[in-house]
Amino acid sequence: MSTTCVSCLMMTYTDVPNGFIECLPCSVCDQSDGLRVKQECTLTSDTVCGPLSGYYCIDLLYNCKRAMKHSSCSPGQYINQTGTEFRDTVCDDCPAGSYSDGTFCKLHTNCASLDKTTIKEGTDTTDAECSDRPPSYLLTLILCVCGACLLLFIGIIVIIVKKKIKQNSGSYRVPTQDLAALQRQQENSFNNTSGQQQSHVIVIQT
Repeated sequence: MSTTCVSCLMMTYTDVPNGFIECLPCSVCDQSDGLRVKQECTLTSDTVCGPLSGYYCIDLLYNCKRAMKHSSCSPGQYINQTGTEFRDTVCDDCPAGSYSDGTFCKLHTNCASLDKTTIKEGTDTTDAECSDRPPSYLLTLILCVCGACLLLFIGIIVIIVKKKIKQNSGSYRVPTQDLAALQRQQENSFNNTSGQQQSHVIVIQT
């Protein structure tokens, strides 16, 4: 009994001599798996799948079965190696003095070279922030005003301290009127004592 062969139906194939009673179904490249059709299925070959743009194969035997999206580099990093169909993106940290939004590193702006003042230092994710320098006369005026305010403040402190010292020393003084009364009292006491001694002497002579 002889074998009769027939052509495969659409979306089926056989790629080697065989004794199959039916052809093999063509593979489906599912976008939900990150796949696209790289080569259409024929009567003698299966569909060839490849990763979508921005994806890479993670399950590859003779055909890509599943793919994942390339990693995105974080701010402060740069793309060291761009991702391919078979390899993920490789990221590295930006070197000191530079920053990145996740694509490539750029040097921090040198404010001094632009004759400006740095108001915020750069980080690995942000650039330095610069501001125009104030005119020299304005800086001098600011310094003079600050100096005058400082001197005024010191003067006020000195006056307050002197007043407190004066008040404290005055509280221990004896009033002038009290001193005069005390002096008169001592003189009267002395005179009375002298008079009594003289009277006593006269009585003895008699």
